[in-house]
Amino acid sequence: MKKIALVAAIAAAIPAFAQADVNIYGSLRAGVSVTKNSDNNYGSTFGVDDFGSRIGFRGKEDLGNGLKTIWQVETGFTVDGAGGTGTASGTLANRQSFVGLEGGFGTVRVGYINDVIGDTEATDNLYGPRRDSMGAGFPLYEATDVFGAYGDSRFKNSVRYDSPDFYGFNASAQYGAGESRAAGQMKQGEKYGVRLGYQNSGFFGAWVYSSQLNTGANKNSTINRIEGGYTSDSLYLAATYQWVTLYGNASALPGTANLSPVINTGVNKLENTAWALNAAYTIGKFKPSIVYSKRDNAKVDGTRYTLGASQWALGLDYTLSKSTLLEAGYGQVKENRDAQTINGHAKDTSSIYWAMIKHNF
Repeated sequence: MKKIALVAAIAAAIPAFAQADVNIYGSLRAGVSVTKNSDNNYGSTFGVDDFGSRIGFRGKEDLGNGLKTIWQVETGFTVDGAGGTGTASGTLANRQSFVGLEGGFGTVRVGYINDVIGDTEATDNLYGPRRDSMGAGFPLYEATDVFGAYGDSRFKNSVRYDSPDFYGFNASAQYGAGESRAAGQMKQGEKYGVRLGYQNSGFFGAWVYSSQLNTGANKNSTINRIEGGYTSDSLYLAATYQWVTLYGNASALPGTANLSPVINTGVNKLENTAWALNAAYTIGKFKPSIVYSKRDNAKVDGTRYTLGASQWALGLDYTLSKSTLLEAGYGQVKENRDAQTINGHAKDTSSIYWAMIKHNF
């Protein structure tokens, strides 16, 4: 009886969905991996894991004269039953979710929106299991600095504008409200981002800038990133370069006291650069790819420490259909001496083997 009632309810809802132009979409991603990092005491550990599954609902309404209402609600979850936090929690709308307007002027959205830095990841094209805490398959410019660089995700409480395309050029501007302010201090946690991009005849490039207010002693942390490359039916080439100025309390990190010279307590200034290269080539249904990235040794309060790391990964995609993809790969991260010390890692090298299946719907 319950099954009949459920079928009747779905059937009754179908006309409403059609009228409202609602689309259900998603991506199921699961596989196996062997990780070796600090989480498992550097012993090779086999696991079955989720690789970033998500489901979403989106739609638009034609308001006339070229103007449309657009909206989206997207949720990340795990298909391996492990659960988790963040986008692995399954909490409704924990990924990009918004409502906005679209027209000849461009697009304006309000909500929990992908940040402009996350839209500038041309050298990040492989997958990885959620339990890979070192991110061995991903470039090192992605929010992995020792001060915990922000970005490559989403801005909460955000308003974002994206321009229409002008002869291959486009622009974006974004604001994320911090919504808190301590007595006698600047606004805290507010974020700003600007992106300028270009794409034409296979060539592409972008510059992005993001700032987070009052991350320490009324100082604002900033990220600049540039990328460029070329793509065709078979060949893909991309390069990324990033420079950051971040403020935070280094003495709160676990291994700071073991560095030489010892970092001063209080608010510290970190300056660093990172870069990455990515190449892929499609041969029939196969696409081998390689990524190499490096985070340079950072300066903290003007003193250079060996806080850098190097990373590389190989991947092989096999396309089963327009909706289904297989991927296998290997990735490795090797930290420099001070990075290993400050993170409290017993060894300097972490690695991962993985194989996964992805099905989009």
